[in-house]
Amino acid sequence: MGFGTLFIGYFLLLNLTYYGFTDLIAAALMLLGLYRLSRINKHFLAASVVAVLFLVFGFAEFGIATYEIFYRPISSPALVSTMSVMRSLAVGTLTVLMLNGIEGVAKEVDLPDIATKAKRLVIIAAFTYTAWMILEAPLSFMDDYVLGVLSLLTILATIALLIVNLTVIYSCYMHICMPGDEQLKDKPSKFAFVNEYRARKAERDRETAEKRLELMKERAEKKKGQKK
Repeated sequence: MGFGTLFIGYFLLLNLTYYGFTDLIAAALMLLGLYRLSRINKHFLAASVVAVLFLVFGFAEFGIATYEIFYRPISSPALVSTMSVMRSLAVGTLTVLMLNGIEGVAKEVDLPDIATKAKRLVIIAAFTYTAWMILEAPLSFMDDYVLGVLSLLTILATIALLIVNLTVIYSCYMHICMPGDEQLKDKPSKFAFVNEYRARKAERDRETAEKRLELMKERAEKKKGQKK
């Protein structure tokens, strides 16, 4: 499932300490989820391209982290700073494109609350990761105490942003049914009433998903008609 896989991959970004070992897995999972979602929104397609670049970067991070464990730490402030800036650029760009995709899909399937939240988070994400890139660059003119305080605030803002974004992705997972997801079934319960409840809920979810997908198709056709 697109949103489910994306959620797991994005969750790994919460590792802000040893991300050199987890970015590779996070990028691979997000790429898988975004590729599936790219069929319904162009922003997801663009995000999947960034995810490919992030995956390549994740290989480099993993190689450096492994080298430092078995050999010696790399004592190159310029390399560390460059890697940090590049990571922030990749994650920030991917996040913005992902949120744009969520906003577009949420509008199409008539989920205005999710669309509005995603739209607001785009601005916050752009600001937060821009701040990261500025703070991770060599700033010899800035006082160490001020730099430390700003870095701490940015870290806290990043963690908060990641958590809120995860709630948005989870909301999409719960409310937006992708084509093919309806084929996934739960393991039958030993209790009849549980199976009956699941059957009724699955039927309601299927009907809701069909209505939303039909609405998405109608809006797409109207847009095509207006362009003509």
